[in-house]
Amino acid sequence: MPDEPVPDHERLLDGTVSEARYRAVFEHCSDAMLLTEPDGRILSANAAACHLFGYTTVELLALDLGNLFDSTDPGVAQALARRAAGGEMTAELGFVRRGGERFQARVASRVFTDDGGKAMASLVVHDISDRKHAEALLRESEQRFRLLYENAPVGIGHIDLGGKWTYVNQAFAAIAGYAPHELVGRSNLELAPPDERERSRQFTDQLLAGAIEIQRDRRLLRKDGSTRWIRLTAKMLRNSAGQPLYGIVLFYDITDAMHAEEALRRSEERFRTTFEHAPLGIAECAADGRFVAANATLQDMLGYSLAELESLANQDITHPADQETAIQNFHKLLTGQQTVTVAEQRYLRKDRSQLWVNVTVSLRGSGDGPRLIAIVEDVTARKKSEEALRGAVEYSYHLASHDNLTGLANRASFNERLKDALKYAQRDQHLVAVHVLDLDRFKSINDTLGHHAGDLLLKEVARRLKANIRETDLAARLGGDEFVIVQTHLSEAAAAEVLADKILVELSLPYQLDGHEVYSGTSMGIALFPDDAQEPDELLRLADLALYEAKNQGRLNYQMYRESLGTIAKEAKRFERELQRALREDELCLHYQPQYDLDSGRIVGIEALIRWLHPARGLLTAANFIQEVENANLMLPVGEWALRTACTAQAGWVRAGLVVPLTLNVSSKQVRHPRFLAILNKVLDDTGLPPSLLRLELRESVLLDPKFPANTLREMRKRGVRLGLDDFGAELAALSSLQKFPLDIVKPGQELVRRLSRDDNESAILTALVGVARDVKITVCADGIETADQLAAVKHLGFNCGQGYLLSPPVAVADMDRLVAAELGA
Repeated sequence: MPDEPVPDHERLLDGTVSEARYRAVFEHCSDAMLLTEPDGRILSANAAACHLFGYTTVELLALDLGNLFDSTDPGVAQALARRAAGGEMTAELGFVRRGGERFQARVASRVFTDDGGKAMASLVVHDISDRKHAEALLRESEQRFRLLYENAPVGIGHIDLGGKWTYVNQAFAAIAGYAPHELVGRSNLELAPPDERERSRQFTDQLLAGAIEIQRDRRLLRKDGSTRWIRLTAKMLRNSAGQPLYGIVLFYDITDAMHAEEALRRSEERFRTTFEHAPLGIAECAADGRFVAANATLQDMLGYSLAELESLANQDITHPADQETAIQNFHKLLTGQQTVTVAEQRYLRKDRSQLWVNVTVSLRGSGDGPRLIAIVEDVTARKKSEEALRGAVEYSYHLASHDNLTGLANRASFNERLKDALKYAQRDQHLVAVHVLDLDRFKSINDTLGHHAGDLLLKEVARRLKANIRETDLAARLGGDEFVIVQTHLSEAAAAEVLADKILVELSLPYQLDGHEVYSGTSMGIALFPDDAQEPDELLRLADLALYEAKNQGRLNYQMYRESLGTIAKEAKRFERELQRALREDELCLHYQPQYDLDSGRIVGIEALIRWLHPARGLLTAANFIQEVENANLMLPVGEWALRTACTAQAGWVRAGLVVPLTLNVSSKQVRHPRFLAILNKVLDDTGLPPSLLRLELRESVLLDPKFPANTLREMRKRGVRLGLDDFGAELAALSSLQKFPLDIVKPGQELVRRLSRDDNESAILTALVGVARDVKITVCADGIETADQLAAVKHLGFNCGQGYLLSPPVAVADMDRLVAAELGA
C-alpha cells in the first residue's frame, strides 16, 4: 500500500505548504495552531486555539506559552528545554484552559527561521482528553470480555487454515485434559481417535470449502488417552471477499447424555443406573401423569423429595400457562400419534419459583401399563440469556424513538406522533397546537459551566415540560436546545396560550446545576391545526416562524403564528434563487470518500458527497444546505445532477480497473417523485456504469414512509441497483428492517460508532445489528471512524468495511483519481 498523504496542518511544520495554503490551513484547521517567538511569546493563534484554551485572539496574543502549559506536568519543563534547543519536538503534555481546567494534548513543535532571518516556532496542539478517557474505558471493557471468554462454561477454540489450534479457553482445555498452552499449535486431528481422524479431516475440508456451519457429535481423544463425547459446532469466519480467515469451534461435553441414551437402549438395569446418576433430571410417570419415580437430579431441580413427588402428578408442578400443552403432548404419546415429544415449558418448584426446562418424553410399555419417561434439562440460564438479548434489542428500539439524554421523544417519534394527533383531531373536530421552543442563554451556560452543566439543564427542562403537560400531550427534543410540545384535544386557541404562559414561567425559574444557580428561560412559537396549517411539516414550519418572531420580540415570550410573519419565507425564496444560480454556474461539486475493507485495507467502495462552493460562505457540506434544498422543492434537479456527476466519475474509475460500488444518498422527496426511476435509468444508460455498481442509500424513515411507492424498490432491484440503509439507529432502528427490505448494505449512525468505547449499550446494539445482518447476508459498514480505538472496536465487532476521517477524509475528484491510481498500483 502507498504511504497515506500527510495532512496539511502537519506539513506546516516542514514548510512544504504554500503561503496561501498555509493561511487557509492555519485558519480552518480543527487543531489549535500557534506561532511564537523563541522566548515563548505568542505571535499568532487560529480560531481552534482560541476555542481550545478559552481565550479571545487578543487575549492569547498577550500571553506566552508558559501561561498555557500545566506547570504540574513534569514533562513540560523537559519539552520546553528541547524546544529551546531548536529543531522539532513532539510530546503529550498537560495544558490549562482559561478558568484553570487542565487537559492532555499532543504537541508538535518546530523552530524555523522566517524570510528575514528571524527565529520563530510553530506549535500544533491536539486535545486528546477524550482519547485518554476512552482508552481507560476500553481497557476495562477488554478485561471484562477476556474474563467472560476465558471462563465460559462452553469449550471454545480457534483453528487456522491449516487446522491447527491458535486459541483454546479453559473449558476446552479441561474437556481435553490439557493445559491451554499445550493445545496451541497442535493439529485438531490429534484430538480425534485414530479411527475417526479421516472423518475429522473431511470435516475440516468441508469447513474450508465453504460450509456455512457444521454441527456433529464425535469422540474427543484426551491427553490421558480416554475419550469424551462432544457436540461440536464449527463456523469459518471469512472476509468480505469470501476468503476464509479462521474457524471458531464450540464444544459441548455430551458424554453423560450419550451414556444415558446408551443405557436406556441396552437394558432396564442400565436404565436404572443411569436413571439414578444422570446429570439430567429423569422421571417415570403413569399414564395419568402421576410420578412413579424421579432421580436425584430432578429432585434437586424441583426441591421435592422422592416421597413428595410420588404424591404429585406432572400437572401439579407444571406452570398454569403450560398446562394445556403438556396435557396435549401426553395425549399424543398415549394415543400413538407421536413416539417422542419435546417441549420447553415452566415447572414450579416446591418454593413456587419458576424453572425453565426442556422436557423430552417418550412412551414405554411395562407390566403395570404404559409408562412415560421424561428427561428434564434445566434451561433457565439460557432463557435468562435470551431475555437479556431481547432486552438489549428492545432497548435499541427505545433509543430509536427517544432522546438518549432527556428521555423525551426524539424527532422520528415526534413526526409519527404528530401525524397521528392530526388524524384524530380531524376525525373528532378539535384543535391541536404545536409549540416550538428553544432555550435562552443555553450556549452561554455551556461555555461558562461546561457541557455537563448544559446536559443537566436539558434534563431539568425535559422534567419541567413533562410535569406541565397532560398524558394526552407529547413533549419531544428535536436536537440541541430545541424542544417541541404537541398539545391535543383543544376546544379553543386560548388553551394553547394558557399552556405557553405556564411553560414560560416554569422554565424561567432558577436551575441548580452542580452547585451553581443559573437562569435560562425560553422563547416559543405556536401554530394551530387546522386554523394555520393542515399538514405536519407545514404546521412545524409555521411554528418555527412564530418562534423566530418571538426571538425578534426580545425572547422570553411566545408568539402565535399569523400571516404577517413572512420574513423567513422571504429568506427561503432568496435561498432558492441562490441555489438555482448554483446549478447554472456550476457552484455544486462532489467529494468522494473511499470505503475500506477493515482486514485487507483495500478500497471496496466509494461514497459520493455533495458540496456547495458558495461565493460568500465558502465550501458548504450537505448538512449546511440540503434541508433548504428540500424545502425549496429543488431536490430532484440537484439529485439528478449529483447522480449523473457521480456515475460519470465512477464509470471512469471502473474502466481504469477499480471495480467497486458507488454509494450515493437519496432523499425521500427524490424517490417519491414520479420521474425518479426514469432519471435513474437514463443516467445509467448515458454513463455506462453497470447498475450493480451503483448503491443508493436511504434512511429507514424513508422506507417506512406510508407515502413511499412500494414499486420503486422493486424496479430499482429489477434494474440491478443495490440498496443500502444509512444512519441506522438515528431514527427507528428496527432490526426487522434488515429482513423486511431487500438491502445489500447497512451503515449504523455515526454517533453509535463514536460512543462505542464509552457505552456498553452501543456495543450491544451494534453486536445485535452485525449478527442479524450476517444472518441475512447484508454487509455492515462502519461510518465515521475517526480514531484508532473506534477502528479496533468495529473490527472486533465484525464489521465488513468502514469509512471515516481516520481512513480518508472526503476528497475532491482529482485527489480521488490519485487514490484510485495508488490502489490499482498497490
